[in-house]
Amino acid sequence: MHFPRPLALPPAAAGASPAARVRQFLLHTWRGRSLLASVVIVALDMAGVAMPGLLMAIAVCVLVLFGLVGLPRLSRWVVRRLMWRIRTKMLVSYLFIAVVPLVLLTIFFLLVGFLGLSLTASYMVSSQMERAAQDLRNLAQATMTDLRLDDPRLRQTLEDRLSPARSLYPNLEWTLVRDSKPLARQGAAPAARPGWLPAPSFAGVVKDEKREALRGLWVQGPSFLVLDVPTDQAFFARLEASTGIAVIASDKEVKGRRGADGEVEISSADERKLEAKLHGSGGVLFFSVVDRTDWATGKKDVMGLAIRYKPAELIRRLSPGSLDMSDVFVKGMAIVGGLFLVVYGGALLVGVLLARSITRNIHALSVGTDRLRQGDFSTTIPIRTRDQLGELADSFNMMARGIEDLLREQAEKQRLEEELRIARQIQMSLLPQGAVSHPGLRISALCLPATEVGGDYYDLLPLSESRLAVLVADVSGKGTSAALYMAELKGLVLSLSRIYDSPARLLGEANRILAANMDPRSFVTMTYAVVDTAERTMRYARAGHNPILHLEAATGRTRMLAPAGLGLGIDPGDRFEQILEEAMLPLRSGDVFLFFTDGLTEAMNERSELFGEMRLRELMESAGEAGDGRPVAELKERILAEIRRFVGGAAPQDDMTLVILKVV
Repeated sequence: MHFPRPLALPPAAAGASPAARVRQFLLHTWRGRSLLASVVIVALDMAGVAMPGLLMAIAVCVLVLFGLVGLPRLSRWVVRRLMWRIRTKMLVSYLFIAVVPLVLLTIFFLLVGFLGLSLTASYMVSSQMERAAQDLRNLAQATMTDLRLDDPRLRQTLEDRLSPARSLYPNLEWTLVRDSKPLARQGAAPAARPGWLPAPSFAGVVKDEKREALRGLWVQGPSFLVLDVPTDQAFFARLEASTGIAVIASDKEVKGRRGADGEVEISSADERKLEAKLHGSGGVLFFSVVDRTDWATGKKDVMGLAIRYKPAELIRRLSPGSLDMSDVFVKGMAIVGGLFLVVYGGALLVGVLLARSITRNIHALSVGTDRLRQGDFSTTIPIRTRDQLGELADSFNMMARGIEDLLREQAEKQRLEEELRIARQIQMSLLPQGAVSHPGLRISALCLPATEVGGDYYDLLPLSESRLAVLVADVSGKGTSAALYMAELKGLVLSLSRIYDSPARLLGEANRILAANMDPRSFVTMTYAVVDTAERTMRYARAGHNPILHLEAATGRTRMLAPAGLGLGIDPGDRFEQILEEAMLPLRSGDVFLFFTDGLTEAMNERSELFGEMRLRELMESAGEAGDGRPVAELKERILAEIRRFVGGAAPQDDMTLVILKVV
């Protein structure tokens, strides 16, 4: 079922397109015009058109301001647009869940590999230098063994014994000392034994007179031999040849480049070479540290070295025998990486398919909801899966059908309400219109149906200049049927009041007519009175209705006027007339008569308590104590206010009708 009138769209759905909104902003707002003018000015200036400097500065400021304010908003808008579809959100979330851990793990393993290889390279450099120093000490010990210090060919003997080491270290320097006097010397090796060195030997890196060297020392009696190898480029070149790790700078060179403490001077050529080494390519840059001793004081510190190594070359040198572990490692990683990519690609494909199966149903729900909002309740969502989303789609289809039925019921209800509204207007038109006046009487009346159309009825019928017929009736039930009986009763009373002066005879004839045509399950209670202000009398009869409440002006007390009677339509025979009684009452100035239906006395509050006749009588008597000058309209409003206060928030259970007559 399609309803031609769509439901009202929310502002977001009924808004203009993005292009129309941008056009509206640029052409119809002062901020948009300012932005457009600034862009045109900057574009003309870039095209070579001479623009005034002040105008150009203002345009640039405007563009910068819009950039600072507008770019974040534009970014948020773009993100919202891109992330509007749930499928995109799920794919992005899947990528975050799957790819981010993968990237982090990759970075972690790369970092672990980098640190592992770098620390290995650092250890190889430091251990090689420490081993070289120990070799120098061992060489010094071997050289001093069985050495004759008084031999005239001492120097030659030393050179012969040190020749194997010189083949490894061409820059080898040495000094032989006995009793603090140098016996033989080659290079700048020290000739004095420091006081802080009690041990008979020493091996390590030393700092001596602004130079650094590997030093080995051996003491034998009053003599000692010192062997030095300067840590210069030649030494680091041999170190690179043996380990494959290049030492590109020491802390002395770095300090000299930075001018630290003014201790080391370095030429511009050497600085350029050092710069090229530090920023060169062909390996991984790291550092290594070696323990260093100040030869003059014996204090320990570390010597920093900037090293560069190639991971594949380092792995190859660490491989046992002739096996190239770097090649095995690369091939193994390639195989593992390929398998991982295959597995990951399969997982990604499965994730995309699952996301698509989910978002396809959600998209169908979104489309169905949009059509539902436009008033098309015949749309259905195909159920592709038997899972939670399938149940959701089935629930949506049931909801759409339910809404369609509800709208149909609502339309029917609105039609009935419209009919009831018209019926209520007709019913209210049957009641006396406006204020009714009669010589010698003050009159106020009211009818409040509990539903749109009620069954209560009252009327005031002038019979002559001095006579007024007053009737209050209550049709059993409520709604349209009660209103129809009320309309029928009004026609009967209008006709019969012109024929019968006696209230009892009028009620008897009305009962005969109604009993013959009325539903057996329905009846009417009614009080009919004829007030004669000339004769100062009131004749009345009661067909099963509520009594008339009479407030006596002389005593200020109330009494119930309740002659016997049976409801109209209950008995079509003589029993009605046998029971029915007619009474007459003289009228005195100040007397007040209240005709009412059971809606007043049976008004119920939230505690299921009834207002009752006693409260109504007390209310009338309190009004009588206020004096005869109280208007009847004010008394009517007071009665209604007290009933409403008593009822509180409870819904009305029955129609309320009252007619107040006051004799003047």
